[in-house]
Amino acid sequence: MADAGWALTSLYHTVVNCRDLDESVAFYKLLGFDVLNDRRQVVWPDFVASIFGMRRAKGRGVLMVLPSDPNGPMIDLIEWVEPKAVFPDPARQADEVPRIIAFRTRNVHQAHAELSAKGVRFARDVYVPEEDLGLVGSVCCYDPNGNLIELIELQAGVRHSRANEALAKA
Repeated sequence: MADAGWALTSLYHTVVNCRDLDESVAFYKLLGFDVLNDRRQVVWPDFVASIFGMRRAKGRGVLMVLPSDPNGPMIDLIEWVEPKAVFPDPARQADEVPRIIAFRTRNVHQAHAELSAKGVRFARDVYVPEEDLGLVGSVCCYDPNGNLIELIELQAGVRHSRANEALAKA
């Protein structure tokens, strides 16, 4: 097989569109993220729009990282100034396809309890499967922008759930 000469090497960052940047920074700090680069006062140069295939692009941003994974993927929170981003209607969330960001979590039950006590809204209590899927538990909360944030705890040594194996046995 010939070498293609290029390859993806890692997930770099995920952009999270924000209604209110300061509120979103506070929420992701609550989840354990630290600010890596605060660009709230930076004026975006015109070339940024062309990179994204847009006619115009202006915004405010904060790049955040998990201290436990300082070289891992980052969250790039952006409040779009021009054009304005569109967000899901909270009244229709149960009928719309969600935007989901999943985080592997240590002690998902404690995370659920502590974040609930701090006013974070969850879609339901922690799901714990009856069969062995390699999953300790999973729960989703909403960030200030209507995104679902999945907190998932897998059993030690498990890379992903074994749901497909369970379905094959059924």
